[in-house]
Amino acid sequence: MVVTVPADPTVWRTAAAAAQPTARVDPTAIDAVPPARVDPIIALHDVLASPGPDAAEAGEHLRRAILDGTWRG
Repeated sequence: MVVTVPADPTVWRTAAAAAQPTARVDPTAIDAVPPARVDPIIALHDVLASPGPDAAEAGEHLRRAILDGTWRG
């Protein structure tokens, strides 16, 4: 396992913001929502940079989930 710690502090702020519940989440269901483990934008970048033949399709599904607020990290 390789762990890379980014020097860019905005990555940590973005991840922290993404881990917070949004207005789209029912307040009574917050306990049922697991905490974010992955920054969705970084995950999207990684998916789109992957060499697989379905990377674009997978990226579009993830992009839509991010925009709709339904992604689960």
